[in-house]
Amino acid sequence: MPLLSVSTSIEINEKNLFLKNCSQLVSKLTNKPEQYVMVRLFDQTPSYFAMDQSPSCFVDFKSIGSLNPSQMSKEISTFISNQIGIPINRIYICFEDINASNWSWNGKTFG
Repeated sequence: MPLLSVSTSIEINEKNLFLKNCSQLVSKLTNKPEQYVMVRLFDQTPSYFAMDQSPSCFVDFKSIGSLNPSQMSKEISTFISNQIGIPINRIYICFEDINASNWSWNGKTFG
């Protein structure tokens, strides 16, 4: 049920490895089984941030509970920076705690 969407202006060469590493990170941060984690990647997405088009990244992190933005922000930013080389000050993260009744899998909502 955790969903991590990564949009970046650069091309990610090893997409499958990046997706796998993201999935493992999300599972660790949320303490939820990796079998329920979904990661989406949108690379080479044109973006304009802080008045220029230098490499940047937007991360959208949704989950039913288990989010702690103040504790997760640094680790996610550092992870993204280390994985794809975008400076931490060029990364935005949006956290969203989803109500279980608004999230569905396998034809049923979680709540």
